[in-house]
Amino acid sequence: MKTAQATRGGLLQTYFYFAATAYVLTGIGASAWLAPRVPYADAWRHYARLLTQSFPASVLTVDNGHAEILANLVRLADLRWFAGSEVLQIATALALALATFAVLLRRLLSAPQQAPAARAAAACALALGLFWLVNERALAHANDGLHVYCVLFLLVVTIAVLASDDAAITPVRVVFAAALCLGAALNFGSGIAAFVALGALLFLRRAAGSAFAIASAGLLITLAVYWMLKRDQSIPLTLAPAEQLVYALSQLAAPVQYLLWPVVDPVAAAQIPAPFGAFALACARAWQHAFGDVHTSLLPQSLCGTLLVVSLAFATLRARRSSNETMRIGIALAWFGVGVSGVIALSRADYFAQYPTQLYAPRYLPWSTLGWSGMLIALIGSASTRRIALGIAFAVSLLALPVEIGMTRIMQHQREIADDAALAAVVGVWPDRGGPGETDPGDTRAGAAAMRRYATGPFAWAEAAQIGENIPSDARAVAPVDLRIVAVNNGINTEAQRIEATLPALACTPVRLLVAQDAHIVGLLREVAPQRWRGAALVASNVPLRVLEPRCD
Repeated sequence: MKTAQATRGGLLQTYFYFAATAYVLTGIGASAWLAPRVPYADAWRHYARLLTQSFPASVLTVDNGHAEILANLVRLADLRWFAGSEVLQIATALALALATFAVLLRRLLSAPQQAPAARAAAACALALGLFWLVNERALAHANDGLHVYCVLFLLVVTIAVLASDDAAITPVRVVFAAALCLGAALNFGSGIAAFVALGALLFLRRAAGSAFAIASAGLLITLAVYWMLKRDQSIPLTLAPAEQLVYALSQLAAPVQYLLWPVVDPVAAAQIPAPFGAFALACARAWQHAFGDVHTSLLPQSLCGTLLVVSLAFATLRARRSSNETMRIGIALAWFGVGVSGVIALSRADYFAQYPTQLYAPRYLPWSTLGWSGMLIALIGSASTRRIALGIAFAVSLLALPVEIGMTRIMQHQREIADDAALAAVVGVWPDRGGPGETDPGDTRAGAAAMRRYATGPFAWAEAAQIGENIPSDARAVAPVDLRIVAVNNGINTEAQRIEATLPALACTPVRLLVAQDAHIVGLLREVAPQRWRGAALVASNVPLRVLEPRCD
């Protein structure tokens, strides 16, 4: 019997380590290869501020309710010293994500009173919390990844400082932990919830009242510093406790919703191949009939969030009676996730009422995903729940796989949007609604104007300087196999065209091709698939266009 149990435990240990490694490597790959190398979404607004405001005001300014000191420093360095290539941002965000994982992994693998299979399962749960591709907005968008992983790194260092019985709860240690929480709050608004995790750890460690007083003082100082930084920005705050509670609980359930994505969303179910597609579609339609659109419904999501909070409360009380470090780590992570959902619901209730689909938007998922990951780690750490928790961890690691495929496609699509938007901005084409990459057109134009002035970002491309100039003498004409031109309703009242072209194989494939009208360069094309190119031109629709291949060295 013991031999069979040992064999089963060994197999589970091997599986969990394999799954953890696979999810981590997939997340690294997404961050390294799928992150846009051009501005995306809010980056346009950030770049406009960083390039036009003086230092340090440009870095310390609160934007849309968030202070992002480290992220702004890295963005500014990228713009000034790396031609806005996004590489420094991607590398820094990835380094912070890996450091976050490494800090907690070390604690989980060295935690006493844990079987090898349990340690491996906890490692897998942590890997899912940080690197599962539902976190694509942080993993594959350096603009978001910088603040997400900066906050999480400071959070896990706080946990590492206080979780173990080997570390006494001294005033110096609590002051240091509160300072880390202050740093988290000044690197993104969600970071204020690090104080929730700090309070949970002090409760679990049965800290003296003086420790709670120090933590409370740290919170008050953080709020005061934040208030000083945002004094020139009005941030409306609506109090509607019942509505905000439902929003917070519903948002907590978002990772579970994505875990079940193929069987709750008819659109996702329709993408599943036979023989499972028909079953998934039937389930999704039944779900939609019972609860409505999964992207906007509040039931059963709010009940699922309630389950997390209630389970977490019981686990917290149980862990307070023990010295289980694994449980402490998981509970601190889970309370942080719960705290972030509360902060978001408190500050974004009016926004969710106006745009209900945004409640489950991917940009919020890194926080709630880590909350569920922490809860699973806590269950794995407890002897009374370990057996069922190992089964849950095994099932989740398998159920999470289909979402990896779906989110990879979303990442690829978003990179396409970002690349198209950057190319259009360089040419000077602006949609009159929406704006490139989810950003207000005014913000995007301001960012483009600033980057054009400093020749950074996409305006550092060699082709950007050729827009409006004479055709280079070494450019070679390319005869398209097929050329489609569609007029764009340009927001700056200048006629513009969207261009799609099928071209013959080129002697060498440049990054971008030139589009000419008469003797001037008026547009650019980029390759979107073998021999298929897409781009834009700033020219009237009735003017003949030519495609030119720049010299290839």
